[in-house]
Amino acid sequence: MKITNDNDWNRIARRLVGEDEADAAGKPDSGLSAEDAALVDIIGRIRLDCDYERAFAIKDEVNEKIYNKIFADNEKQKSPFTARPYAVLLAVAASLALLMLITNLYHFRGKAGNGEIFTTEFSSPSDISTVVLPDSSIVTLNAGSVLAYDTDYNLRERRVSLKGEACFDVRHNPEKPFIVETEKINVKVLGTVFDVSAYQDDKEIVTSLVSGSVEITDLQDEPICRLRPNQAAHYNKSTSEAEIVSYEAEYALAWMSGKLLFKKAAFEDICRALERKFECTISIENKVIMSKVFTGRFENDETLPQIFKIIQINFPFRYKIVQDSVTIY
Repeated sequence: MKITNDNDWNRIARRLVGEDEADAAGKPDSGLSAEDAALVDIIGRIRLDCDYERAFAIKDEVNEKIYNKIFADNEKQKSPFTARPYAVLLAVAASLALLMLITNLYHFRGKAGNGEIFTTEFSSPSDISTVVLPDSSIVTLNAGSVLAYDTDYNLRERRVSLKGEACFDVRHNPEKPFIVETEKINVKVLGTVFDVSAYQDDKEIVTSLVSGSVEITDLQDEPICRLRPNQAAHYNKSTSEAEIVSYEAEYALAWMSGKLLFKKAAFEDICRALERKFECTISIENKVIMSKVFTGRFENDETLPQIFKIIQINFPFRYKIVQDSVTIY
C-alpha cells in the first residue's frame, strides 16, 4: 500500500516525538487509521539504544504489509519527507533507519541461527549521505566512502570501519567507547565531533577534531597521539609517523556543504579531490606540477574546466577530457 496523504505522515511524526495533543491528553487519535496506529505503536516502542534481542522480538510484529507501506515509492508524487520541520524529520528518519536495520539483522540471524556476527555496510559512491547509527550517533559520508559496523555494535563498544571520508557526531557514552577503524590507524572517542579522511589512494590519513577529545592508536591499540579541538593529525602511511597541526574547521568540513577549499594543497592532492567530486580519473603526465601548491576556494558549483582555468593562473598546464578520463600534460 502506498501513502499518498502528507497529513498521515504529519500525525505519525507528531506522535513519535510526543507533540500530538490528543496523544498527550491520553485520548485516542481518531485521525490515524487502524493500520497507521499500529505502525506508530510498533515504532514508538523501538529505542535506538535497545538491545538486539529486544529488537529482534519487536521485528516479529512488523509484517510485510507495514514494511512495504513505509518504504513504498510513489512515482507520481514526491516523497512525503521533502518538506518537514527538522526535528520531526530527524525523529522519523532515525526510527525508520533503525527499523530497516532491525529487519535486515533479523533475516541474517534467522538464516544463521547460531549467533554469528554479520556486517551492515553503507556506501556513498557519488554524493554526500547521512547515516544514523543504532546509538543515534550521526555520520556524514563524503563521496566515494564506505562505512560498516557489525551486529554487536553498541553492546560493549561502538566500533565502525571507514574507507573514505566522514564527519562523526558521536553521542556521548563513557561506558561504550566509539572507535573508527581505518586501514592503518584507529580513532577512539567517547562523545565528540570530528572528521576522518582515510581514502585508500591518499598518502595520509587526516583526523580533524572539532570538539571533545580523540585518541589515535595503531592497529595494535598502541597510542600514537591525542588531539584537542582545532587540531588535526596527519598520519603518513609510508613512515607511520603522525604530525599534529592546527587547522581551520572551514577547510576540513567544506565538503559537507559541497564546497572545495584548498589551502597550500599539492596539485596531486587537489586532483584526487577533483576525481571524487566529479567521478572521473585524472592522469598527471606533467610531473613538474605534481608538487606545486595551490590556495583557492570553489563555492559556486564550478565545473571541472572552470576550476582548471583558475588553477592555470598560478601555474600553466594543459589538459584533455575524454568522457570521464582527464589527462594533464
